[in-house]
Amino acid sequence: MKILFCTGGSKRSEEAIRAGIPLAKKLNAETIVFSVGPSFALVDKMLGAEFRRSEVTVDTDRSVRKTILDYAKRGADIVKEAGVTAVAKIALGEVAEEILKEADKGGYGFIVVAAKGKPGDRHLLGSNTRKILAKSTIPVYVV
Repeated sequence: MKILFCTGGSKRSEEAIRAGIPLAKKLNAETIVFSVGPSFALVDKMLGAEFRRSEVTVDTDRSVRKTILDYAKRGADIVKEAGVTAVAKIALGEVAEEILKEADKGGYGFIVVAAKGKPGDRHLLGSNTRKILAKSTIPVYVV
């Protein structure tokens, strides 16, 4: 059994990871802590303009990769502190899409995700969580 813990670095993501640890222990599951950041193409699309690759954009890309890897490593550390082995993994792209791709290709039994990452959002579930719930073919544990 494999469990995909998802994190965007928020306190809520970390709470979801902590809440999913008993499930991982009970199932003696292999755990992956996964974080997704925007790809260069996605940033380009969001900005609505074409940007040539330059030292600035390459540095920005490196910074994004470092940040999301830090998020994944922090989540993996939380799991490890509870006595469960965990591996940090990242991807670049649209968050829900990349999580669903990883879940599909990785043969996971569960996805663990926070209900939402941003405090103050008037919705019960964040947009990425809603997309994951709508399209996942495996159980999703929402905290």
